Amino acid sequence: MHIVCSGYRDPLDQNFRDESASVVKRAQKSYKTASHGAVTLKTCTPEVHSDSNYADSRDGTTLELRQRHSMSSPNVLFGLPQSVEKVALAYFMSAYIPGSHYEYLPFMYRQPETEILSATVRATSIASLARETGQTSLTEMARRSYAKALLETNATLANTATTTNDTTLISVLLLSLFEAIAWSSPRPPQSWTTHTQGALALIRIRGSQQFKTLIGRQLFVQVTNIICINSIQQRKRLPPDLVDLIKLAEQTDEGALKYKLAFLTSDVSNLLSDIDEGVMTREEVIRATQSLDAQYVSFCESFPPAWKYQKIRLEKSRPEVYGTIIHRYSSQRIAQLWNSCRMTRILLNEIIHAHALHVPSQYGTPIRTLAAHNLQNMATDICASIPQLIDPSIVPILPDSRMNSPFAPFTESILESTSPKAVAASLLWPLSATRSASLASEDVRAYAVQQLNSLGREFRLPQTENITIGHCEFDALQDGLHMFYVS
Repeated sequence: MHIVCSGYRDPLDQNFRDESASVVKRAQKSYKTASHGAVTLKTCTPEVHSDSNYADSRDGTTLELRQRHSMSSPNVLFGLPQSVEKVALAYFMSAYIPGSHYEYLPFMYRQPETEILSATVRATSIASLARETGQTSLTEMARRSYAKALLETNATLANTATTTNDTTLISVLLLSLFEAIAWSSPRPPQSWTTHTQGALALIRIRGSQQFKTLIGRQLFVQVTNIICINSIQQRKRLPPDLVDLIKLAEQTDEGALKYKLAFLTSDVSNLLSDIDEGVMTREEVIRATQSLDAQYVSFCESFPPAWKYQKIRLEKSRPEVYGTIIHRYSSQRIAQLWNSCRMTRILLNEIIHAHALHVPSQYGTPIRTLAAHNLQNMATDICASIPQLIDPSIVPILPDSRMNSPFAPFTESILESTSPKAVAASLLWPLSATRSASLASEDVRAYAVQQLNSLGREFRLPQTENITIGHCEFDALQDGLHMFYVS
């Protein structure tokens, strides 16, 4: 979850109409012209490292990710036909940004003196179009633009006058987004983690000053969310200085609930670290994990009415719906918040169940039964959140008396303004968590696999097929889909 700046929506709506289909068609016509104008790179500068195992999933050819580039010839990196750059930018702003973590980007992109931001937006835009069209030539162009963006970013970071600028932090975040978009190998790219650690270093440097502006607070929450997810994924403690910054942010910002989630995540990562270090008995692990699970329940119960969801029972089943119960949320962002809590509770109850296997049955059996029940409920609720986000028209408009949550009537326009790519990015990881939940019922896991494959095709992400058919040895914490969830 992060702060929503409603003021950034107007420039997006006015300047980037959602015409993804026509954008892709124009790109497919124009990319060939761009590839004919490619220039051989001559002089060498330090190599740009990315995922060394990167392979194009469509033609099976390996792409070299150590790009060499010429400092003396900017036209080499910016020699794309203007139409291709404009097509890529329009596609990126319309297909990726609405409803994503970067809703502030159109506003920031139009501010003066944003050369570094222009470079990273250019690279990420072309990468997004390359994934959509499947054109290797566009992928190579994106990599060259990425190399230039890295140089621009490094130069900006080396300048103390620009290190703490908002555009510098945004550019580092966009570099991580580029890595997620360009990801094609079985393992998540190490460079994604490198960029997220760079973002963490920047919010440390920015200190308390970043909390004085709306964009500063929003960027802080965005980076904090990434680091929190990383801490759980890597089973490492949240850095103490980040915890101190979160406490300071909580004091200066009225929206305390979003920081409460960060503190809960910190407790989870601390617990995972303690378990790995073997400093707790099984009984202590069970008690501590049950306590954390209860805190997540209380946290969700503390949500304001506008954050609650409505349960709707369909009169008959539909193939795109698990069972007959679906959820209605006030926004995609709120649904993502709920699913974040559900995924964490799945993890916690798996831990409880696993450790309860090794305590006397008179104590362990009821503990395991409750843990399995909690996990099944969380998995079912994740599945119930899917239909509205994929197709809001599935959710019927019902009188308030038929809802179980008393908040203002929902309007479909809220979700209609969210791009399909942002929706897919917010659902891939929760579905993977459901798919890999060993205690969940077979039918709920089968539904998660079905929807994960469908979204993977929509998102042009072949890794989802490897994950769902069991060719990937990673569970949801290791399968790489968390990159899209937080990037």
